[in-house]
Amino acid sequence: MYSGADRLLHRIALGSPALLEATFDIERATHRGKIAAVPIRRPVFIAGLARAGTSILTRLLHQGGGFAAPSYRDLPFPLAPNSWARLGGKRHVEASERGHGDGLTHDLDSPEAIEEVFWRALEGRRYLRRDGLAPAAPDPETLAAFRDYVRLVLLRHGGARYLSKNNNNILRLEGLATSFPDALLIHPFRDPLQQALSLLSQHRRAARLAGEDPFRRRFMTWLGHHEFGADHRPFLFDGAPGRDEDPTRADYWLKLWDSVHRALLSAPARVRERQFFVDYDALCASPRRYAPRLAVLVEAPIDSAALRAADSRHAEADPALLARVAETHAALRACFRARFD
Repeated sequence: MYSGADRLLHRIALGSPALLEATFDIERATHRGKIAAVPIRRPVFIAGLARAGTSILTRLLHQGGGFAAPSYRDLPFPLAPNSWARLGGKRHVEASERGHGDGLTHDLDSPEAIEEVFWRALEGRRYLRRDGLAPAAPDPETLAAFRDYVRLVLLRHGGARYLSKNNNNILRLEGLATSFPDALLIHPFRDPLQQALSLLSQHRRAARLAGEDPFRRRFMTWLGHHEFGADHRPFLFDGAPGRDEDPTRADYWLKLWDSVHRALLSAPARVRERQFFVDYDALCASPRRYAPRLAVLVEAPIDSAALRAADSRHAEADPALLARVAETHAALRACFRARFD
């Protein structure tokens, strides 16, 4: 997708948090009058552990209309989406399969997790660590700035509501719930072993691709994508796998799965009021039953025909760990049924 000149521009624009923050400051000042009149109503934040259907759910909501979301077209100046749209945001790229090799295609206008660039530029020192991503409460000034970023995206893309797909938002849910009291925090999940094996497969694939193309690794780091691959950094909730544990084994990803979902289940009351756990397996197995109920919740149409279940895989894992994640999975499913049955 990117030529040599594109790669150089991305390296310059995305590689410096100071430059990113400067572009945001200019964009914010330039459009201050316009964004002051932009309302933020019931934004949707899709966040969880990767490989749980987050991309498909985001696209289904986006296709239904009415949502504005960051996209690859906003790169390489994602914090200045309106200014970049006038200067260089008009190029065309044919849709192609994304690097995950899972059959999903994307183009420059596909909704994506570009938003994390904002958090890396303004809050990276709080949560980005060499050994992982640590939960951290954003500075109040950053949360105010993020509301302006949301308004800038709404202004740029013309939607009535903001749509976010950013797994790293699980690090800052209380801040989001405070800043957006009518937000929907949607956490998709899958069978723990199947999701862990999918993460393992993607980790191996992403690491191989990064070895073949070093720019890919840097690009993922600039976007804040550490879910798997050469620059994988786990979420550092209680019970997360340690630095000495092997990410090429299923147990590593099961341990990560359990730590993330136990943290989500034990969120503060202010967050729990806005949380909706979505059983992606159940959604795919009974789309006619659950898709309409999800559509009512998010106040947007959902094309259930586009839902698809992933293939089942088999692997050996620690029995005690499997028993533990089964308990967590049961708790997640209970939350889902309480909301959707």
